[in-house]
Amino acid sequence: MIEIREVDKDNCFDVCELTSNKDGVGTIFEDFICCNAISLTESKFYPECKPKALYDNETLIGFLMYKQFPSCATEIEVCRFMIDHKFLGKGYGRKAFASILEFFTREGIETVNIMIDDHNIIAKKLYVSFGFTFTGKVLKDEYYYQLRF
Repeated sequence: MIEIREVDKDNCFDVCELTSNKDGVGTIFEDFICCNAISLTESKFYPECKPKALYDNETLIGFLMYKQFPSCATEIEVCRFMIDHKFLGKGYGRKAFASILEFFTREGIETVNIMIDDHNIIAKKLYVSFGFTFTGKVLKDEYYYQLRF
């Protein structure tokens, strides 16, 4: 079972070392997202950003960050979701995203928004398989998808 945990002083460096780059070398700008260190920094300046670590038992496998604004507490925007390169192609993305959606429903979330680079075919297939639909909005080459519970 995939667990969603807080990023804290005990795991923040490990979260920063995760990379979706196939060669295992982390960079500031990865293929489709920025590195987790930038995301964690962003979360310190923007309180609506909520970073989370994704674990399979005690193994750190990925990272999630979403935005939740107090003015609309039942709607969130997933701005980062990644699985470390060591776990790609093993079904962790699907299992982790299912756990993320369960987490959101337990938290009372009714609407999930996500932006997808149109070239990221794997991500698009994953999100559509969970019921996300294209909203028609495109901003800075990112296509907006939405899921309502």
